[in-house]
Parts: sequence; C-alpha cells; structure tokens
Amino acid sequence: MEEKFFSIIVPNYNNSNYIEKSLKSILSQTLNDYELIIIDDVSTDDSVEKIEKIINEYTNKSIKFISLKEKAWNGGSRNIGIKNAIGKYILFLDSDDWLVDNLVLKNLYEYITKHNYPDFLRLQFRILTPEEKNFLVPLYEDNFHDIANSCFVGAPTKCIKREKMVLFPENTLMEDAVHHIAQVDNIETFDNFDKPVFVYNKQNTHSTSTDQKQQNSKWESSLYRMYADLLDLKCKHDYCEERRQWKLNQIKNNIKNDSFVQ
Repeated sequence: MEEKFFSIIVPNYNNSNYIEKSLKSILSQTLNDYELIIIDDVSTDDSVEKIEKIINEYTNKSIKFISLKEKAWNGGSRNIGIKNAIGKYILFLDSDDWLVDNLVLKNLYEYITKHNYPDFLRLQFRILTPEEKNFLVPLYEDNFHDIANSCFVGAPTKCIKREKMVLFPENTLMEDAVHHIAQVDNIETFDNFDKPVFVYNKQNTHSTSTDQKQQNSKWESSLYRMYADLLDLKCKHDYCEERRQWKLNQIKNNIKNDSFVQ
C-alpha cells in the first residue's frame, strides 16, 4: 500500500455529539496526502452510525474504521491505530476536538518538508472553555529538558515521525504522562510548529477524562498501573530520567495520601 504523508488517528468513545465535527474537520483539509484511522472503543451511543454515515459520504478519502468488540481505552485504541498506520508522520485527534481550519495539514506538510523532517513537532492548540472562551496555548519549548518536563503531555500536542513512534500504556486512564516521557526519550530532533492545530474542547462533560462514572471504576488501578509503567521505563537521556524520577515520587506521595493529580 502506498505510503501517506500523515496518518491521523482518532479514538472514539460515546462522542456522538462531536464526532461529526471532529471527522469533518479532517476530511475537509485541502491537503489530501493523509489517511484517517478511526477506532471506536465499544461506544454505547449512536457514534458508530454517525461514523459509518460520514465514511459513506467521503468515499474518495482514505479512511480506516475499526470498531472494537472489547474495550481498549484511549491508549489501546491509539496503539491499534499506530499498528495500522502507513503515514510518514502520525497525528492524534480526540473525537470531541477538531482541527482549527482546513489548512492545518497543508501548513504542517510545508513546515516539515522545509525544516529537515524533524522526528517530533510540538503543536499549539486552542482551548474552548465551558464559558465559551477560546484562547491560544502556545508551545515553544527550545530544548529536550523542557519538552520532557512539560505539563502539556496529551497525544494531540505532538506530530511524530512514524519510525520514532512509541506505543502507549494500555488499560489505563493515565496513558499520556508515561508515553510522553518514553516518546521524548526516543527522538533525536524536534521543532515547534508556529500555528494552532486543533481546538481542545472542554465543553464535553462526558469525555473519558471527565466522566465521573468511568473515573471511579478505573482511577485507582490506573494510578498503580502508571507507577508500575514508570518503574519499568528505562530512559536513555538524563532529562527523561529526571522527569521519570520526579513523576515516581509524585505518585508515591499521592498514593500515601490517597490523592492524585496528573
């Protein structure tokens, strides 16, 4: 199969209210050198019906849709997308978020090809708050230490060369922090993309990261899983090892105090 420049991976779970806007923000891009990979994580709403409708509307686009039979959570869903990806670069978009405009992929492509194909790009984004405020979060880290220690560790804040891609921890709510350290430890070059890429939608009260029912059923096991993943992680670079040790100490203290903030 012919390689694409981008693989865009969208995990979905019960985001019926936003999935159409999210997917259409990708499918309306002016650059066509991409594939869209959608992984539905056993949704119980009408997400799948909406996804299938969109696929039927965009038969001229390269779309892979994987509907899971057993729950994989965000990390497992993303890993399935990674294993099915053929793009030179991988992007992630959550199914309740959307790209800021239809020039995002074109601008990213031009930037990457003009800047020596870095392993890793940091991506600015906008936050849409429940109060309808929309503001920019610029990410301009100029060294590996600052990237490793960033508080912005979410998968959509990165564009990663596929050959440098690291898999996510699975069966947990806390996959991003461990993955971020491992991912930064596996790159040799990076750059900062100078335009916002996506809108982080904080108006969705039913997302995996905010749904209290899901949190209650998974929070404690995710905390211990994160601690175990950090113990197993072997870092090559001092800046990643420093961050790993800091995170381990944070979790240890919070386990002792029966509280945790990622």
